[in-house]
Amino acid sequence: MKNKIFIGTTLVGLIIGGIAYWFQPYNRSTVLGINMYLIMSLGAFFASFLLRVFGNEKPPKIALLVSLGIALAVIARIIYDTTFFDSTSHNLAPFEIIICGIITIPSAFAGTYLGLLFKKINKRDNK
Repeated sequence: MKNKIFIGTTLVGLIIGGIAYWFQPYNRSTVLGINMYLIMSLGAFFASFLLRVFGNEKPPKIALLVSLGIALAVIARIIYDTTFFDSTSHNLAPFEIIICGIITIPSAFAGTYLGLLFKKINKRDNK
């Protein structure tokens, strides 16, 4: 059961990272006029919030697994681009991954703890 939660939560992050990063047009940092890092950040926040509200896992575990999934999507995109297109297109790949972590980890933690607060308030109001 724990393995399914680990895989499922990471898969949610992978989907968010895929949506934000894979559909990015080349040589632009925007998707339909929206910055891809904003999509990653908001996706991590809302996914963590919903996973905490509807699940029973600990907030740090949810936040880190969602962020891990997003980082895996970024790494997959880097590998894909450097393998099939231009091998010099991601010369600063480690910095891309670090920036992704800097942006998504705080958003994911904020989402999980806000979900925890929401769950506690909702539980208190139902008594």
